[in-house]
Amino acid sequence: MATKFEAEYVVTMDDERRQYHPGVIVYDEREIVYVGSPQGYQEPVDREIVIPEGIILPGLLNGHNHAAMSLMRGLADDSPLFEWLSQYVWPLEEHLTPEDIEVGTLLACAEMIRSGTVGFADMYFEVDISAKAVDMAGMRAWIARGLDRADTKKLEESVEFCQAWRGHGHGRIETMLGPHAPYTCPPEFLAQVASAAQTYQLPIHIHLSESRDEMRQMAEQYHKTPIQVAYDAGILASRTLIAHGVYIEEADLKYLEQMEGGVVSCPISNAKLGNGTLPYHRLRNAGVAVGLGTDGAASTNSLDMFLEMKAMAWMQKLKEGKPEGFRAEDALWAATRGTAQILGHRGGVLQPGAPADFIVVDGRRAHMTPTWDVVANLVYAASGSDVRYCVVDGQIILQEGIITSFDERAVLQEAAARAQRLMERGR
Repeated sequence: MATKFEAEYVVTMDDERRQYHPGVIVYDEREIVYVGSPQGYQEPVDREIVIPEGIILPGLLNGHNHAAMSLMRGLADDSPLFEWLSQYVWPLEEHLTPEDIEVGTLLACAEMIRSGTVGFADMYFEVDISAKAVDMAGMRAWIARGLDRADTKKLEESVEFCQAWRGHGHGRIETMLGPHAPYTCPPEFLAQVASAAQTYQLPIHIHLSESRDEMRQMAEQYHKTPIQVAYDAGILASRTLIAHGVYIEEADLKYLEQMEGGVVSCPISNAKLGNGTLPYHRLRNAGVAVGLGTDGAASTNSLDMFLEMKAMAWMQKLKEGKPEGFRAEDALWAATRGTAQILGHRGGVLQPGAPADFIVVDGRRAHMTPTWDVVANLVYAASGSDVRYCVVDGQIILQEGIITSFDERAVLQEAAARAQRLMERGR
């Protein structure tokens, strides 16, 4: 069934950075067949939606998340990373039930859909339940079971999950292996994960070079940086999504230059935890792909990728010491094409043959008026609450601000009740 959306602007994020004013996008089933001016497409369609004041752009891709941790939003805020993990997060996670994880994941999906995210890379546990929740929500996800210590049984279960769910939902759900970090996984276990990734042709999602404490611990234990530990274990031989990368050094670049994948920046989480700012230009100048993510709501509080784009732009400008050191377009690219490149996904762009994944932002609100530069407005002025439509795989899962794929109100009520019980269990 052919569907046409027409709006005041279409921002394609294609290689030529084309924009259309006004513009239309036409998709048939799950794939885009036309992007351009309204006059350029005169074929009949089955459905036509016109948003005269709308801005159509690729759906945002959240490159690093722990979705079910939305139930922990606000837990022990303002604590240092290792203290926050060891004294608060990990003990509380011992009390999570599978039902908690399902509801927490759906809560995260509701927030992401409402704020224009069409897909996300996730690392957690009880991944079968997470995958079912994502499938119900109609989103895309790249899901990894978080692995730690040297738990070979969990690694075996993770491989089984990856094989069972890979490509599910017409390719909306993909799978990854998820060794948590070198400070929770010894090198021998990282080597086992790397071997499994090669054997079963699976990508890897891992935290690396996130904090000063991690850098110090790796130097004391192994006399290496976290990147070097991962490289020596064989992790980087597979497509690898590196979360954070705040402390990637010049000496690390030779290990990353030939790697498939890249580094996902989480600027708000990294700032809130006092960890620092990604060396964006160091990585890009070396040809390393850079994407954008939120981290889990427990550390970043919000899963709004519009906030994350603002933060990335502001912090990179501060790091460079000049406003032209990082542009609005760089932030939008990271949130779309950059993350897609890291994941090996052909989305993040509006062009014929790409997946029908896009969003429509209200361009006629007070804070979006006037429009001197539509991309600047999207990055510096817009927020997730401005999203009116969210389309994933050709399905409209947010229509005029209403989630169509599941009962959002019921999820919010259940999430509030479960969070209260979790607080009581964790005391």
